[in-house]
Amino acid sequence: MTSTDAGDAEFGMEFDEGNMCVFDTSTGEDLAPAAQALVHRLFKLERVVDGSLGGMRVVKLPEGVTSIPREKPVPKAPEPTKWEVFAKEKGIQKKKRDRMVWDEESQSFKPRYGYKSKKSLKDVPILEHTPDLADGENPFTKKKREVKDLVEKNEKKRRANEKKSRRKGAVPLPSLVEVEKGPSGKGRIPQKQLVKSAKIAQRSTASVGRFDKRVGSEAPNPQPVAQRRKFDPVSNDGGVKVELKRDLKIAERIFLPKPQPVQEPKGGPPGKKAKKQRKKH
Repeated sequence: MTSTDAGDAEFGMEFDEGNMCVFDTSTGEDLAPAAQALVHRLFKLERVVDGSLGGMRVVKLPEGVTSIPREKPVPKAPEPTKWEVFAKEKGIQKKKRDRMVWDEESQSFKPRYGYKSKKSLKDVPILEHTPDLADGENPFTKKKREVKDLVEKNEKKRRANEKKSRRKGAVPLPSLVEVEKGPSGKGRIPQKQLVKSAKIAQRSTASVGRFDKRVGSEAPNPQPVAQRRKFDPVSNDGGVKVELKRDLKIAERIFLPKPQPVQEPKGGPPGKKAKKQRKKH
């Protein structure tokens, strides 16, 4: 509800000082009294000193009571990933697990994954023979291959989820470093590409790298030289001549017909053809 006084209620005025609004429900078209009444109410409010404005005194407005609509629609929620849908169906709640877990066999804490983890094959001396093992197949090699395939599968799912959850029309930012495969098949970054990426990163700050601190043996970043703009002469004689010449060129290019290319006859110029006939005689 907006605030009203006995005197203002007679004229049908309602005030919202928080949004600096006044609502006049009277039939009169003159809104000057309503604006004047709102200004009087603002001057009656508490005044405070604002240090961010150089110690100026400002009016402390109360909270607004009028609901103002949004300028833009409410943003839509991103589409959930496959894991989020699955977790909601199964009632799985997101909880950060401890990195160290208790191992009953060694009676000590071990990492959940990674080096010297509980699932590390280095600590397993013997693996049971399963019916799916082929003749002469190493169970340790098979286990490593399964782990590698699982990692690749999870990475493929992660990329698919990112692509699905990405909003329409959004394009991922290109990488500054282009990775190419070397002789061994592994990813390799060329030296020229690294130098190029470093120069781009040096000039990506607000000062174009002028005030950035160099790290180690980092090469100096040459500052871009601004090209001076060439202006026409400002003197009367030279300026008029240059302007007249430029305008004539524009008029010729617009109004004069373009010259058509001259096509030579199939036998060549007539002079050459006559010389060839004389030589034959």
